[in-house]
Amino acid sequence: MKKTLLSAFYAGIFCVAISCSTERATLASTEEMKSTEMTSFDKALKEIMKPENRSTPEEKARLGAQLNDRSLDILFNASLELIGKNGSNLSQANTRVEKEKVIVQATNLYFSKLNTLKANQKAEN
Repeated sequence: MKKTLLSAFYAGIFCVAISCSTERATLASTEEMKSTEMTSFDKALKEIMKPENRSTPEEKARLGAQLNDRSLDILFNASLELIGKNGSNLSQANTRVEKEKVIVQATNLYFSKLNTLKANQKAEN
């Protein structure tokens, strides 16, 4: 009886270890499946959180909760790349509202692609 319980216990631990190791491989593959444009957009989102790109008190007073110009430009350029638009005519003299529309469109596209990748990955498992 003790041998059976001990064997069942070890088998359970073995199954948990195998399950956790395959889960980590699955999580890593989501990052690997992202396109270069999606990775660039990820980096831009991380870049705007750096202290040098955060709003100063003067910018907070002027813009409120909106992005400052540095952060807006970082996200706008990554958004153009993700959407696949040619930035030569768009990045010249865009208003803040036009840039925000492009960023919103790119954000929606990014998350729809990400959800598609996750759904494909779930279907494979």
